[in-house]
Amino acid sequence: MEYSLVSAKDEKEFIGKVNEMIEVGWETEGGVAITSDGTFYQAMIMFEDEGDEFDQGEEL
Repeated sequence: MEYSLVSAKDEKEFIGKVNEMIEVGWETEGGVAITSDGTFYQAMIMFEDEGDEFDQGEEL
């Protein structure tokens, strides 16, 4: 599994970055965080073998 963090100050730019990562196989993990200065953050994860976490009965 890989972990990444997306961030941007502009909402449209942020949404674009998250959508780009989703298109290539990344998944969101948790909710969006917004700091007091208006920066958006989203944790993203990608599994090396799609479905592997379900085969082993692991919970995210």
